Amino acid sequence: MRVLILGCGDLGNRIGENLLQQDHLVYGARRSLQRLAPGIQPLAWTLPNDAPELPPLDYIIYTLAADGFTPDAYRLAYLEGVETLISSLKRQKVSPKRIFFISSTGVFAQENGEEVDENSATEPLDFSGQLLLQGEEALYQSPWPVTVLRFSGIYGPGRERMLRQVRAGEYPAATPLKFSNRIHIEDGARALVHLMTLDDQGTRLQELYLVSDCEPAPLQEVTGWLAHQMGLRVKPGKSVPQRGGHKRINSQRLRDSGFQFRYPSYREGYAPLLDANR
Repeated sequence: MRVLILGCGDLGNRIGENLLQQDHLVYGARRSLQRLAPGIQPLAWTLPNDAPELPPLDYIIYTLAADGFTPDAYRLAYLEGVETLISSLKRQKVSPKRIFFISSTGVFAQENGEEVDENSATEPLDFSGQLLLQGEEALYQSPWPVTVLRFSGIYGPGRERMLRQVRAGEYPAATPLKFSNRIHIEDGARALVHLMTLDDQGTRLQELYLVSDCEPAPLQEVTGWLAHQMGLRVKPGKSVPQRGGHKRINSQRLRDSGFQFRYPSYREGYAPLLDANR
């Protein structure tokens, strides 16, 4: 397979490494091309600028991330960038077999602990979810098959914010309980490669998958478990973080496709991170 990863950062590099292990040809576009993983072919394309001359491509993975949590940054990354991709492919008459778009479960506005799946309503109240949905829709209206992957909170090596917070004694309040959802970065990369491989083999993909582990868990439970593993005493804070919502992500559709998680819950995912930090 000939694959282009747009916005080839941490997640994109891990996807590329998985593809390279299967002997596929991988191109990567990002601002700092020297930070591409070894073996990924550099492509000098910074969205939302028009594309340079593109090679023949089977798949495109759109993993661009916003530079900051502002309307302008999100519009640039998730809408203007998508529009430039579409116009560049049309102008150069490049027709990929499928485009994969990395989105977020932040498009769901549920706040009462509801279970959420691919059929749940998306009515985001903030600019971030609204612009992500606009980017998704722009791709769905394009001439090519599209699969959107809505990721929950990514964690793993280099993404250890919760470990640092617990180590610093920063805990959520004991009540109200707030469900949190996460996906280990390695499982996130593997999930995308799994779906791409199915498509290449002729299996019909859905247009949308939620990418989250198998066990939504209260934030209080996760931080308490981490503290226990580190031998720390839990001292509940005075408030519960508002970002991230309060819902339970159901990723059964991904599991039904045959994908098997290496890190099905926070316990398997954080254990090696704790070992590395001891």
